[in-house]
Amino acid sequence: MEKVKEFFADKTSKMTKNDWIILGIITLIYAVISFIRLGSFTNPQTFSEYRQGESIIIEVEGDAKYISKMRHFSGEDTGTYKLYTSADGTEYRELATVKDETVFFWKDTSISQTIKYIKLELTTNIGYIGEIGLYDQDGNLVGLTAISEKDKMLVDEQDTIPETISHMNSVYFDEVYFPRTAYDYLHGMKAYEWVHPPLGKLIQMIPMIFMGMTPFAYRLMGNLAGILMVAVIYVLGKSMFKDSKYAMLAGLIMAFDNFHFAQTRMGTVDSFLVLFIMLCALFMYKYLLLNKEDPLKQKLKYLFYSGLFFGCSVAVKWTGLYAGLGLCIMFFGKMIKDCIQARKFDKEYLKIMLACVLYFIIIPCAIHVVCYLSFPNIQPNGVYSIGDIFKQIEQMYTYHSTLVAEHPFTSNWYTWPIMQKPVWLHVSYPADGMKSTIVGLGNPAIWWVGILGMIFVAFRTIKNTKMEDI
Repeated sequence: MEKVKEFFADKTSKMTKNDWIILGIITLIYAVISFIRLGSFTNPQTFSEYRQGESIIIEVEGDAKYISKMRHFSGEDTGTYKLYTSADGTEYRELATVKDETVFFWKDTSISQTIKYIKLELTTNIGYIGEIGLYDQDGNLVGLTAISEKDKMLVDEQDTIPETISHMNSVYFDEVYFPRTAYDYLHGMKAYEWVHPPLGKLIQMIPMIFMGMTPFAYRLMGNLAGILMVAVIYVLGKSMFKDSKYAMLAGLIMAFDNFHFAQTRMGTVDSFLVLFIMLCALFMYKYLLLNKEDPLKQKLKYLFYSGLFFGCSVAVKWTGLYAGLGLCIMFFGKMIKDCIQARKFDKEYLKIMLACVLYFIIIPCAIHVVCYLSFPNIQPNGVYSIGDIFKQIEQMYTYHSTLVAEHPFTSNWYTWPIMQKPVWLHVSYPADGMKSTIVGLGNPAIWWVGILGMIFVAFRTIKNTKMEDI
């Protein structure tokens, strides 16, 4: 009981042993829950590339059998195929058109015939297939043989074919862009998604080096970022409120937010963006807490880390520039306040400002350049020099400034905090009469109460601000 009282009596901005214990418990519980059904560990890893006019012929082992459906896994690019069936391998009848809706996705096509062979003929420019499975009338996979050497890669991983198609084994929402591009980086292919800087996809690529192109692998780093956010917000809360119970509350709020949970478990780069923004804000705030008498070395250390993570955020998405604006306001606000109180410009600030040019401009630019030049094979034209980087930036700006993208769940930015309309991330039908769905929707107890809290804090700050404090 005494230790509990001691914990809640702490009024310092520094993390204590008890803080680390509480933070560890919250983070561990969140981490365990976040890994439940994150994604499958298995999916086809060998793919065959086909060009327009090429055909795939797969033979059913043994005698002709009644085949209820075909299940296949698309690869790095989508294709459209004509599906033919045959009982003898000589005469083929066209049955259907099979169109891949997206990449790295399982798809079913009804057959409902007694057949010995199927043939898929590509009608688009290019297509990739990872695996093909055929099912009998009882829903069991039948043995298959490929006619050509190239087609053998389509029947070599039958154990990876899932019982049910779902988000566990297929991409969903914006995963059609980012894991695909991470896969391109890994395999030296032309990177598909180029409208955001490369860093997020490069981070996403790391587990894929060891685990292959599986949902668990391309969602792993984003989920780890989501776990780290819980820890970062706890430390930031302790720094801001100098009270362990409010730090614990901050960690719990992050851990119990539905939108945070859904977004970070999805294979996109937004998790890295938010984590880096939180980190650069944390270190800037630690700098703001320092007094004039504190060592210059300590001030520069916090500013360095703030600038480093700011650079990382911008190298994930340009949205990180908004964080830079906030950092700028905080930094110069402190400098102006200190100078007014001292009634002079402290020469130490000249050294600090020169260091900030390195930390917040040169280092972020260097991160950008290294990311691009390390993996230059980017659409549409590649990035092989500093000049190419400027061209890429211009193309990215043109794309975003002229983009018109509408969908049924589009909503204005100012309606997001009040959760007027959720983001429908995924829907699937695992069995008759059943529907599985993933929705990006905040926790009303946090978001709505948080809005009221922000209004209250703003009003109280304005009311209690004195001229001499400005």
